[in-house]
Amino acid sequence: MSFVLQIIKIKITTTTTTTISSFKILVGFGIMSKLVKLRDLTIYLDDRYYCGPGPSSVQFPDGRIMVAFRRAYNWVPEGVHAHGFPSTEACLTLSDDNGRTWGPPRVFNAGNITNQNLVILPDGSLICLSHRGELVPHTVYDRLKDTRRFHLDNNFGCVHASHGIQVMRSQDDGLTWEGPFFVSPVPDTEPILPGWPSPAGLRASPTNLNDGSVGVAVYGLLGTNRNASNVWFMTSTDRGLTWKPRGCIAHDPEGLHYYNETMVYQCEDNKLIAFMRVEQDMDDRLHTSVSYNDGKTWSAPRREDIKGHPYQAARVKSGNVLLVYGYRHDPRGVRACLLDPGCDNINKAREIVLRDDGGSSDLGYPHVLVLQDGTALVTYYHNIANGVRYITGTILTEE
Repeated sequence: MSFVLQIIKIKITTTTTTTISSFKILVGFGIMSKLVKLRDLTIYLDDRYYCGPGPSSVQFPDGRIMVAFRRAYNWVPEGVHAHGFPSTEACLTLSDDNGRTWGPPRVFNAGNITNQNLVILPDGSLICLSHRGELVPHTVYDRLKDTRRFHLDNNFGCVHASHGIQVMRSQDDGLTWEGPFFVSPVPDTEPILPGWPSPAGLRASPTNLNDGSVGVAVYGLLGTNRNASNVWFMTSTDRGLTWKPRGCIAHDPEGLHYYNETMVYQCEDNKLIAFMRVEQDMDDRLHTSVSYNDGKTWSAPRREDIKGHPYQAARVKSGNVLLVYGYRHDPRGVRACLLDPGCDNINKAREIVLRDDGGSSDLGYPHVLVLQDGTALVTYYHNIANGVRYITGTILTEE
């Protein structure tokens, strides 16, 4: 962050004479740096596969960058997007040259899974969170459809339901994994079937908190109303094995807003800020909520000027906060802005367009990772001319 000096003129008066003197008082006011796009890069593209929302990335101490993403058979030529596809694969790919080239993907999980949300914990272990569904027999659907929330997929002729948020954990940089564990119970939710975890979803990598725990915002699915939800800040003190609710960020049992995909960022002064997607906001505006007591209580959601969804934030080397988000409006793509360290200038932040060449709204869901060299890697899924969906990225720097 650079600084500017403000000159303050002070008038000094004595009993015998009046003298005007100008003193230069040095007062530091932060001037926001600007974001500069350096280049785009292709991480994974294969015409056979649909790579859907929600990649994420981490960088290991030796400099290797790992990206986790999802892929499924590509039915886009038939007009079908494989969201919630029962045979989705979760994949990992590695780069050892700062993102210039990427190795072949390696499947580490499969099923009806969605976005992949990685984070490296302070002890070096790796966890990956994703919400998942399970296929449900039509007999069960017919019996419970009036009291539980199901998804009837007419494209594939199946019914599936939320099986909660799963946690996979690796102690060897992603070579082997243990789990799944589950982020459950989420308050106010009722499992679809006895013994199942709470029906819930997420889109955010967990946050390593200053108190030593790890936290993530999840949205619970309430009843049979598709738009009824809550958003809870859940935390773990045992490296993702078990989770407990710490505080409710938003509660909407009537489904008036449909608060869902939320990222929680911790400022340097310990303030927590939640960046929320609100699906019933027809103008697609960011909503925020703030906690000053480690996530136990939260302010009422506030509508901001930024347009897009969902959101991811990371602290860059200056202390400022890089916020990235998908933009499913013309021209479609991905955007970013730079916030001050306390995220107090949201409605004054200058926006930068990372991509505006998207061929349809089936794109975005960016994740941001600050690399060891000080640049930032933004990963997301994209399409051009409504063609194949693939995993790509943009390198940014702050000047």
